[in-house]
Amino acid sequence: MRGIRLLVLGVIWLGSFFLAFDRVNISLAAPRIMEELAFDGVRMGLVLSAYYWGYMLGNFFGGLHGGQDRLRGVTTFLILVWSALTALSGSCHTLWQFGAVRVAFGLAEGATANLMHRLQNNWLLPAERGRGYGIFIGFEYLGVALGMPLVGWLIKTWDWRVMFYLSGLMTLALVALFWTVVRDHPAAHPWLPAAEGRALQAAIAGDRERLEPDGSAPPKLDMGERLRRLFAIPHFWRLCVAAFFCIGVYFTNMSWLPGYLVRERGYSILASGIYLTIPYLAAFAGMWAAGALGDKLGNRSAVALVMGLLSCPAIIALAYSSEVNATIALMSLMLFLNSAALNGIMVLLFDIVPAEIFGAGVGLVGGLSGGLAGIVGPLLVGWLYDLTGSFVAGFYALAAGVVIGAVFLWPM
Repeated sequence: MRGIRLLVLGVIWLGSFFLAFDRVNISLAAPRIMEELAFDGVRMGLVLSAYYWGYMLGNFFGGLHGGQDRLRGVTTFLILVWSALTALSGSCHTLWQFGAVRVAFGLAEGATANLMHRLQNNWLLPAERGRGYGIFIGFEYLGVALGMPLVGWLIKTWDWRVMFYLSGLMTLALVALFWTVVRDHPAAHPWLPAAEGRALQAAIAGDRERLEPDGSAPPKLDMGERLRRLFAIPHFWRLCVAAFFCIGVYFTNMSWLPGYLVRERGYSILASGIYLTIPYLAAFAGMWAAGALGDKLGNRSAVALVMGLLSCPAIIALAYSSEVNATIALMSLMLFLNSAALNGIMVLLFDIVPAEIFGAGVGLVGGLSGGLAGIVGPLLVGWLYDLTGSFVAGFYALAAGVVIGAVFLWPM
């Protein structure tokens, strides 16, 4: 990756950074919101999970955009919408206001994530998919790792409402950058010589799974036909199940880890944001390392299975850790292993799903399975916290989930 192609991919990866930054800033604000608005664990869990109702629907319906054109224009508009909704989160005072804003916010971000995956797929060579996807999700983790200290400082300096206003304002810069730099395909980019763009696009398409073996264009497919063809692909439904449990750990951690450090371990909000920098940098490393290993070995399911199983004892050990350094080390190990497993699951999707139905595939695996996991996980952990007064039971539930998800990856 170099030159204009690296620049385009870099802007898409920056979009992933803001997807996470604007999503998880509420996690660090959660303790203050609970105090100011008298929310218990279940109510706060509802607020945190409301995003994922929207994300699930947005990611799924983003896959209904069946064509490969106008992706850049629609994505730019959606980024503008979600930046406004980020700011609007700071004006909420009731559970219903939070619910409405966070569902709409999830709709915009879910559809954006689907379209960004497709844009990246249009610019990555087959041998780069593992690393490319690893960097894409790695930038999500950077959005958490670098954003949390900033969010903590904004909350400490002003309050959680001002933090949301300023977060939305910062995201506006991405709107202009995305519109200026990104194009749907290499051949359409005005900064690439025409011959180079066509050659690059042909190389990317040459080794991709297609619905028609002879390379001819298939007839226009309605949603029902796309789903039928997706579930005719061996192992696709198992990817959906594995994604539910693996992404469940990913989304639940993003929602509750800051609150866990504040409410269970007694850290300040600012300290929680700073401490979380290390675990999420470790998650970036796990995502990139698993992508590179999967590209090299050519067996992504085995990599994901092993990493998923290893994350179970790390989660359980974290539940009983009390010393600061041990807690941060175990968080880092858990997120490294979970993100490594997630890389294998999602890049398998890139490998086995034809380009013509790729958007629908992302919508089902990332949107429906991942969105349901994002709804269930935060609610389950919040309910168990109210029931027991501790996060230990929630960690055990996550540990059981990663084992179940890993089982569905063997053999594949």
